[in-house]
Amino acid sequence: MTRNRKDKGLKIQPAADDLTVIDPLNDIPFEEPPASGSWVTDYAWVSGLMGAVMTVICAIFYSRTGALDNGVHFMGIQLTHTNIDSMLLALVVITASMLLTEGVRLWLRDPKNFFQLSPRLMAGRYLAFLREAVVNWLLYVCLLGLTVLFFRTAGEYGFSRNDSYYQIWFRFIELAFIAYLWGGLPYVLLTRAFKHDPVADRRDSSSLMARVLQFTVSLVPGLKNLRPRFNEVDKKAARALLVKLFFTPLMTVFFLDHFPHLVNNFTYMSTGLLDRIAGGHYTHASFNNDFFNISRPFIFSIDVALAWCGYVISSRWVDNQTVTAEPTVLGWVVCLICYPPFMFSSYGMYYSPPDEAMVLHLQNQTLVTIFVALSLLSIIVYMLATLWFGVRFSNVTNRGIIRKGPYAIVRHPAYAAKNIFWWTLVLPVLMYSGWKIALLMIMGLVLQSWVYYMRAMTEERHLSADPYYRAYCQQVRYRFIPGVI
Repeated sequence: MTRNRKDKGLKIQPAADDLTVIDPLNDIPFEEPPASGSWVTDYAWVSGLMGAVMTVICAIFYSRTGALDNGVHFMGIQLTHTNIDSMLLALVVITASMLLTEGVRLWLRDPKNFFQLSPRLMAGRYLAFLREAVVNWLLYVCLLGLTVLFFRTAGEYGFSRNDSYYQIWFRFIELAFIAYLWGGLPYVLLTRAFKHDPVADRRDSSSLMARVLQFTVSLVPGLKNLRPRFNEVDKKAARALLVKLFFTPLMTVFFLDHFPHLVNNFTYMSTGLLDRIAGGHYTHASFNNDFFNISRPFIFSIDVALAWCGYVISSRWVDNQTVTAEPTVLGWVVCLICYPPFMFSSYGMYYSPPDEAMVLHLQNQTLVTIFVALSLLSIIVYMLATLWFGVRFSNVTNRGIIRKGPYAIVRHPAYAAKNIFWWTLVLPVLMYSGWKIALLMIMGLVLQSWVYYMRAMTEERHLSADPYYRAYCQQVRYRFIPGVI
């Protein structure tokens, strides 16, 4: 949970009907929000804005240089040779710009407390500090190695079959493992030296990895006494890790789906579009098709790039470590059902899912323009909801409560916008469809809206354990539509 660093002490906040004090050795208590002043998350959008701008800059650069076909050349140096590596480089550049922006923002916000020197270094215990850092690095190497092994052996991802869908993800985890193998130790040394934080240490995935390894060793006959007891902090860390393992591959391939279209659209707008207009062959229908096909990759490329940064990076340097992840099965189910592979096998087989391009088949082109514009406004809100998280975005987790931007109007702007997007595009077409098809479409839309409603309810139940979220709910009454619901 990101916090206002002016709050010096941790305060235990029991539930209204439960006065039991949380055992600090078993869990980490939440902090209370400040009575006045800003929260540290209030300007998280600055890093999100930087990521959005950098996504557009990368797309324009790739368009003008043909980087997706020829690799990335910069200042006479060829940085990449393949399409996949070029797109991964774009993601790295976008992410680096966001992290740098957020790091600078946090430093400017509280320069006196931004650096926290290690007590061991201050006491001259250099060997103990080095041993701790090396162990932390090795634990992460082990964790990353197991991650690579899992994705190479899990049948769903198709590494052994050389399936193309997740090729960019396989390439990324390969490069990430090599990068951490060589650069991880310096990072750990700097972090442990200048960002000392015992709470962050307890939430760190390396702590969970150490206990898992200890448990594995305890299975050896005669070593049962070494078996650790997994506490609530371990469970939260495990759930946070599962979120990363599921969503990061998806965001990576989603970027692969959208970013090339964004690059090609910039090429089209600078050449083909102008030629069509100059040639007198550009009609209202052509405009509607371009309006629809250009706006969607633009918005979704930015959205996915920002989300990718949030899923991949958890660092105390940008104060975005996961505090809690959804603890209930229902919360996970209603979230996972919205993403492949569960999405298609869960309800797409039984109900006709919304076809986002159906509105283009309307005969009245003025109506098409209106509905496409309305849908565009809705997905802009959807993207802004991600942007306002900055480097803190993630599904089913608490990495800081956002109360500004779209979240100052309703509590779930992304869910509301996504459903408005679907209903706006599909409803106008129903009048031209047979009643059976129309009924299936409506059933599919109602089902999807119900799923997103349940996502909102389970998230609120999860986040309500945090005093910051309870304070936020007092400020923002409505969940989806201001003044209505």
